[in-house]
Amino acid sequence: MKSIAMALVLVQGLLTAAMAYAHWQPAAPPPPAPALAPAAWSPPGWFPDAGALSVLPDLDRAPRERKGPAVRSPAAIVADLDAGEVLWARDADSARSVASLTKLAASLAMASTQPDLDATLCVDANLWPSRPGARSKFETGRCHTGWEFVGAALVASDNRGAMAMAPLAGLPFEAFVARMAEVSTELGLRDATWAEPTGLEDENMASARDVLKLVAAVAAHPTLSLMASAPAWTLDRWSGPTDLASTNRLHDRFDTLAAKTGYTDTAHYSFATVVTSPGGRRLGVAVLGAPTSEARFADVARLVAWADGLSPR
Repeated sequence: MKSIAMALVLVQGLLTAAMAYAHWQPAAPPPPAPALAPAAWSPPGWFPDAGALSVLPDLDRAPRERKGPAVRSPAAIVADLDAGEVLWARDADSARSVASLTKLAASLAMASTQPDLDATLCVDANLWPSRPGARSKFETGRCHTGWEFVGAALVASDNRGAMAMAPLAGLPFEAFVARMAEVSTELGLRDATWAEPTGLEDENMASARDVLKLVAAVAAHPTLSLMASAPAWTLDRWSGPTDLASTNRLHDRFDTLAAKTGYTDTAHYSFATVVTSPGGRRLGVAVLGAPTSEARFADVARLVAWADGLSPR
C-alpha cells in the first residue's frame, strides 16, 4: 500500500508539472536598442560664415517639380538657395567627369587651410599640370601672389593657377588631393572623387548635385566669391599686366555670385553658377555633359528663366 501511495504522489507531481509547463510562456526578448539617429550635419569649422552653408543639406531633397524646361545637358539641377529648395533635376546623382569644375573643390580645399594669398610663389616645374600643353598664362620663373594664381584658376580656368593651390595650402600634392576629398565630405558631397586639382584627368568625378554644393559654397565664401564672380583677372606677366577674361559667357546677363566652366573630351561641356535672377532670387544651377559650349550656357539661361517664373511656396 505504501508503494502505491508513493506512486500516486509521483503521478500527481508529474501531472502538476505538466500542467504548469503547458501554461508556461518564455520571457519576451528585450526590445532592440533604438537605432542611433544620424548625426546632424554641421558646417566645417574652417568656413568663415557657417550660417551661409545652412542650405547645403536642403540640396539633397527631391525636386519640387517633375517637369522642367527643355535642356540639352544630360545632367542638370537648379535650386532656389534662398528658399532651400531643389526646383528641378535630371540625373543629378550620377557621377561624371567634371573637368575644370574640379577647381571649385581645389579652391575650397586650399581655403580650408587659411592660406596667406599675399604670399608669393614662383612658377617652376612643380606647377606644371599633369598633361603636356595644358593651358596656362603663367610663365616659368615668374613669381606671383596667391591672389593671382587662384583668381586665374577660377576666372580663366588657368591650370598652373590650380596647381599652385597645393603649395599655397602648404601641402604636398598627394596630401592636397586627399584634403580635396576631406573637404568634399565635410560639405556633404556624396559621389565626388578627385585625382588632381586642375580637372584635366577623367578620374575627377562628381554628380551635378555635388557640383551644385561646391559652387554654392564658393559663392558663400567671402574670399573665393570675389574671384569666382569676377569678369576678368589681372596677371602680372613679363610683358606687363594682362587681363584674363572669364570663361563665363553669361556674366553680362546675370548678377553672378560664382561661376565655373569645364571641358574635356570625356566630360564634354559643363557649367555651374550661382546668380541673382532678374526676379531677385538667388539661384544655383549646374549642368554637366552638354554637347557644345553654347548649349551649356543656353541650358543655364533657360533654367534660370524657368525657375524665376515659378511661384514661390
